[in-house]
Amino acid sequence: MAHDDLNPNAFYGGGLAVESYDLFAAQAGKLTGDIDFYLDLARDRGGKVLELACGTGRILTPLVEAGFEVTGVDISRAMLDLADRKLQALRPSAWGRARLVCAPMQDFETQDRFDLVLIPARSFQHLTDPADQRKTLERIWRCLNPGGMLVIDMFDPRLDVCVGDPPLLPPREVTDPVTGRRFRRSCLARRTDPFRQTTGERMRIEELDAEGGVLGRHETSWTLRWSTRQEMAYLLELTGFEALSVYSDFQRSPAAYGGEQLWVARAV
Repeated sequence: MAHDDLNPNAFYGGGLAVESYDLFAAQAGKLTGDIDFYLDLARDRGGKVLELACGTGRILTPLVEAGFEVTGVDISRAMLDLADRKLQALRPSAWGRARLVCAPMQDFETQDRFDLVLIPARSFQHLTDPADQRKTLERIWRCLNPGGMLVIDMFDPRLDVCVGDPPLLPPREVTDPVTGRRFRRSCLARRTDPFRQTTGERMRIEELDAEGGVLGRHETSWTLRWSTRQEMAYLLELTGFEALSVYSDFQRSPAAYGGEQLWVARAV
């Protein structure tokens, strides 16, 4: 598998990958508690919220339900369609507090000003070009109110798996508790590029019947760029931010190798 074959965002193009996204995200142990974490920050900060890479509205919808005015931006029209369905199911007064925009986060344009910007669930790492990472942070700085807050969730790279071909992850299965739909996600190949600081994965998502037979199949991929904690601290400083805290999980545990890089920063 050639590393360049892995589109950083192919996974989000649609199909079974998008339809099953929320179910697999709920099963991701390192994201446990992230919605409550963002809600608490929004309550502390108040004001208008911008969520970049809002996806299916997994975090945006609870923020809107809690009374916040939220703009959600995502590159994937398929994921925004799911977010829109969730919002349409809310009472009109809540639905009216949300705005969805289909655009890459590094090219998003707005005249609005925000008090809190979120980039959850490792989405910032889909920017595999360092220039796009810097461009995104510069755009965020320009649309924040003075003293506005930025929160970015990334994984902290384990250096023992950043070289060579990491072992394949075991298949995972989830079942939608509402519809009963059952999905299996299998890792077909993984590849790292320590020079570019990227890791990629090709995977197959299948919908299964009650007996485990395959009803549908979708193969796709994604690529993420990893950053060391020191690199990220400098990038934030370079683009006008003061890092206030960095946690290793959503329970606000101190920074630790191999956990999350959960950055809370302020525009200065």
